[in-house]
Order: sequence, then C-alpha cells, then structure tokens
Amino acid sequence: MKTISDKVQNVKPVKFIAGSLVVLAIIMWASYLYYDNESLTLNEINTKQLEGQFINLTNGRTYYELSGPEDGEVVVLVHGFSIPSYIWEPTKRSLVNAGYQVLAFDLFGRGYSDRPASDYGMELYVQQLADLLISLNFRAPVNLVGMSMGGAVVTHFTNRYPKKVNKISLLAPLIETPSRKVLTLLKAPLLGDYLAKVMVVPMLDNGLDRVVYDPLVFPDWHLKFTEQTLYEGFARAILKTAHYLDGKTFKSEYEELGQRNIPMQLFWGRQDKTIPYTDSAKVLSALGQIEFIALDKTGHLPHYEHPGVVNARLVAFLYK
Repeated sequence: MKTISDKVQNVKPVKFIAGSLVVLAIIMWASYLYYDNESLTLNEINTKQLEGQFINLTNGRTYYELSGPEDGEVVVLVHGFSIPSYIWEPTKRSLVNAGYQVLAFDLFGRGYSDRPASDYGMELYVQQLADLLISLNFRAPVNLVGMSMGGAVVTHFTNRYPKKVNKISLLAPLIETPSRKVLTLLKAPLLGDYLAKVMVVPMLDNGLDRVVYDPLVFPDWHLKFTEQTLYEGFARAILKTAHYLDGKTFKSEYEELGQRNIPMQLFWGRQDKTIPYTDSAKVLSALGQIEFIALDKTGHLPHYEHPGVVNARLVAFLYK
C-alpha cells in the first residue's frame, strides 16, 4: 500500500515535466513572435517608392521592372529560390546600356509578387512567365537568363514553349536537389510553419557567406533581403518550395532542352556552396556542347561577384 510520502514523490516528476513543457512552450512562442517579421500585407506596399509596376496574372499579381529601349531585343531575367529580382541590378544595367529591353520580375512568393496558395512547383513559375510575356505583348522570341532555381524555370519554360525562346544563358542552374531529413520536420503541420519562420528564413537572411565567395561584394545584403520577409506569406512560400524541390531531379528536362536548336551559355563559380560546381558536369552532360565559363574565387552569384566579366560575356553571347 502506497504511503502519502510515496504519492508526493510520484507527483514531483509529473509537475517537473509539466513545468518544463510550459517553459518550452513559452520559449517557442517567444521565438516565433521574435522571428515572425510578416507584419504587412502586399496591399500595403507604397507603389510610389518602387521602380517597377504590378500586373494581374492568372495566379496573382506580379511585380516587374521593364527597362531599356522599347524597340530593343528583349532579355528576361529569372531569379532563384529566395532572392527576388533586385539581384539582377548589375546585369540589368549592362544589358540596358547595350541596347536591350530588359524584363526582371519577382517569382510568386518572393519580393513584391503575390504569395498564392500553391505547391510552388515549376508549373506555377512557368505559367507566371508565360502569362507575363503575353500580358506585356511580347510576340517575338525572347532571350532568357536564369540563375539557380531560375535556371530550372527557364529550362521547363523553354521545353513547353520552344518557339518563344531565342537564346538562353544559365548561371549555376538547379538540376537536382538531394533529399534532406530535416525537411521531414518541415513537412509536419504547425511545426513546419514554426521552423520556417524561426530557422529557415533567418538562415537565408544571414547566409551571405554561403552565397558569395567574398561577402564584401554585397554590403547591403541584409537590408535588401529583409524587405520581402515583412510581407505575409513569404515563409510559407519558401517552405512550400523546399517541400516541392526535396529529392527532385530535372535531368530529363535539361536533356530535352539539349536536343533543341537553341544557343546556350553557362556560368558557374568554382567556390559555389549553394549549388556545387560539380553539378556543372551534370548540366553540360545533359545540354551538350555549349559555351561554358567557369570562374575562380566565385560563389553562387557570378554576375554580382564579377559583373565586368560575366555581363560582358553575356552581352557578347546575345550579340552573336
């Protein structure tokens, strides 16, 4: 028969566990509030302070910037996984100075574009690009420049609409993503949303040293990147995209692209920590004989790290 003393001793561990769970819950809630920057909606954007414009497309409103002469040959710049269209500033200037009309836009879920309810797969971005070209009345084939995940978008788009594309330039394009165990946690309801805001977005915001070889080339990284995280839906879009890309390979899409008679160019930084330089061999194997420029002391943003070299080679390639 249990004594009163035994019962008291049994209650202590239960109280300790319960108290610990309460403390843990408070810490997690406080962390969520601290890292949750999404205090604004996209409707609150002061459009007067922006250089670009908005346009309504099938899956939502898209932010874009159109620069250069109206009669210039069109070059479309497609950014990657998390950094929106401002990443193209050095390239945009070079192309405009060379006489091209340049279209840069924010993929859905990034920058100032809407964050629709979607799996954020390739078809969403392909549809967005197709709708944008139609809405802007671009009838002639355009030149596409795709970086990182944007390279996969360009590849998928060209395979769907080959007659709409003139030339392609790729910068460290995504060809495959390995499965990551951490994404199992990110796929869990509620927990995934929590981790996206307290872990994934802060990691991206503070990840400059993983993106470029020399962080000094991008002194305003944090200021620029943080802007998009203030608008509702950013973390969810990043999370959904990560879910979609987990374990994906686009090798067959690149092989299909390689069979098309479209001039192509490829850039890759040898010190790329985001998409390793070794993946360049996979892309080249799929695409065949194309112009390839490898850059030393360069990370994932070759056009930003070495704009003089990369943008000159891009302009020369488009001019041929």
